[in-house]
Amino acid sequence: MKTWLKRTLTGVAVSTALLGTVAAYSQGTGFHHGPPSSEQIAQHEQMMLTHIGKKLNLDANQAAKLKVLGDLLFAQHTPPAAGTPNPHAALIAGNTFDRAGATTLLNQHVAKMQANGPAMINAFGDFFDSLSATQQAQVREMAAHHHGLMMFGMGGPEGMHGHHGPHGASAPTGN
Repeated sequence: MKTWLKRTLTGVAVSTALLGTVAAYSQGTGFHHGPPSSEQIAQHEQMMLTHIGKKLNLDANQAAKLKVLGDLLFAQHTPPAAGTPNPHAALIAGNTFDRAGATTLLNQHVAKMQANGPAMINAFGDFFDSLSATQQAQVREMAAHHHGLMMFGMGGPEGMHGHHGPHGASAPTGN
């Protein structure tokens, strides 16, 4: 597989993992009980960066590169401010699904990803390239053994969905 493709796919996986870590750490008034405050987001980001830093035994330079990546990811996925109507709720507010509204939201998300994607890819590349061969192997191993949001080991071997396998599986797959 081409190097740029590997980096892009790994970047997407790490991006998802970083966001999942935030969700895993959210409690109380966090993501499951309404939009978090800016202070809560900063706390979650710091907890996530600390956890990954310890897991990979990052030096100060590597931790700084991870922080840049984390900041970009959080900026990309900033939830709406408290009191702002949920745009997704409006899609099912009527008697029929608002396909035009869903298409608009999708297009907005795609445009944001296209605008911010290159910076996130470069930030992940800078971070990954700064890792030692051992640390890179750890990232690859984590990506291979944990899917999506649980890539950095948040939540144990069962993963976020209570199983370790493809979505929809109800029992362990025997990994």
